[in-house]
Amino acid sequence: MGIPGLSNQNNGQKWLGITEPISLAGPTEEDVIKSHELEKYLQGVGLYESQQEAVCREEVLGRLDQVDLVYFLM
Repeated sequence: MGIPGLSNQNNGQKWLGITEPISLAGPTEEDVIKSHELEKYLQGVGLYESQQEAVCREEVLGRLDQVDLVYFLM
């Protein structure tokens, strides 16, 4: 018996999930290039958060973590 959700492939490799993966191969050079192009496009049309938005989000998450800790210790 193994860990639930962890299966074995014929060659002994392990993966999460019920079915085996379609492929265990990493990305090709073309895949990497296309991913970079997509990221540039998404940034260009404003679908990525700015550095300022990222800092603000991290500050809010930090404050929520502090509130959670105070509430937990009460």
